[in-house]
Amino acid sequence: MSYEGGYFKETFRSPETIQVPGREGNERNVFTTIYYMISPELGGKNYLHSNKSDNTHYFHEGWPAHYILVSPEGKIEEHILGRDFMKGHVPQLRVPGGYLKGGKILVDEKECASFPGEIPFTLISEEVAPGFDYRDRHVPTGIEVKSMYPKLWNTLEEFIAPAESDNEVNEGNLVKK
Repeated sequence: MSYEGGYFKETFRSPETIQVPGREGNERNVFTTIYYMISPELGGKNYLHSNKSDNTHYFHEGWPAHYILVSPEGKIEEHILGRDFMKGHVPQLRVPGGYLKGGKILVDEKECASFPGEIPFTLISEEVAPGFDYRDRHVPTGIEVKSMYPKLWNTLEEFIAPAESDNEVNEGNLVKK
């Protein structure tokens, strides 16, 4: 798995399963949920990736995050996940299965700090249905993204994940090597 740009912890995996024809293994949990905290010390970004399942992000705390979604046809949507409705933020964001998504902390939003010197972070949760399975996740390389969406390269380049070899997964949690 590629570098996530933050920390995550699975908080629930439905014990019920469903058949999902056409996916490796064919069976998935009905849904899964995680907490995910984007943090500057791990890159400050949710690097570009896709999942075959739909997922919904729910903003909880911290700085707002700028999310970019790319449909399979190459249409871009941009959203700010946060709590300031007057600035156009949304408290939840649905990401259709098959879309690429990437996000980053809006670190210049200094008024989000709870105390002087607070390090920016974005705390969200995600619900994935059918449930998350690593076999359904894809992290494209820069070469893939540039080939698939050459006209979008300048917009998407900053969301490309670092090399896979720089990171590892330990018991479902990402650990920076």
